[in-house]
Amino acid sequence: MKAWYFRFARPMVYAGAGIAIVGVIVASAWGQADFGRVLVDTRELFGLWALGLLVASMLLGPLTSVFPWIPLKSPLMYARRAIGVSALVFALLHVVAYLWSVLRRDWHELYTPGALWVAGLILGILASLDMLALGVTSRDSSVRKMGGRRWKRLHRTIYPLLAIVLLHALFVGADFGINRAPDVRGEADAGALVTFASLTAAWVVLFLLRRRKLHWIPRLFVAHNAKG
Repeated sequence: MKAWYFRFARPMVYAGAGIAIVGVIVASAWGQADFGRVLVDTRELFGLWALGLLVASMLLGPLTSVFPWIPLKSPLMYARRAIGVSALVFALLHVVAYLWSVLRRDWHELYTPGALWVAGLILGILASLDMLALGVTSRDSSVRKMGGRRWKRLHRTIYPLLAIVLLHALFVGADFGINRAPDVRGEADAGALVTFASLTAAWVVLFLLRRRKLHWIPRLFVAHNAKG
């Protein structure tokens, strides 16, 4: 019988995501009288959460492969699907908050900031559609209906998806600095750019190590197994 933390790995991820959503809304609205400002803050935070969860879902596979001794490896891998679906939920909330903000101000702001802005929005649309396809097919029944080969081919699009999302964030993200929406007042947060660039670089390194079938096992871990 599987341990309780394995069986509840996915529900715990979804519960955590729900708490985070409420937390984002409360933090953005707390002491804020301007609803437009609330929408700006929520869309920024929802976008960062979506990107963070996307990277987390991608990191788990190569991380647990290169470091097979990581505690709770099995429940972490079991929870990976829930993390990806949660990333989709945050991405959709990010889109809703942005469209709500634009439509209550001036829909022309969809294109008036310039060509780079429009390119960023197009990349965002492509990323949203791909994440939606991945989220909808993140079920065992989808694997059976599509067949393992087609399902894997679809879900491997998560690799270019990460690049598309990062470019989207660079082109239009308030926290990444190349462009800003007309309703964004604050300065770009270089820390967010450095953090996600570092996480992406870490994923690339781990991904390449896994492809070479390299694993790092501490000597103490090996000795412990030998004694057992």
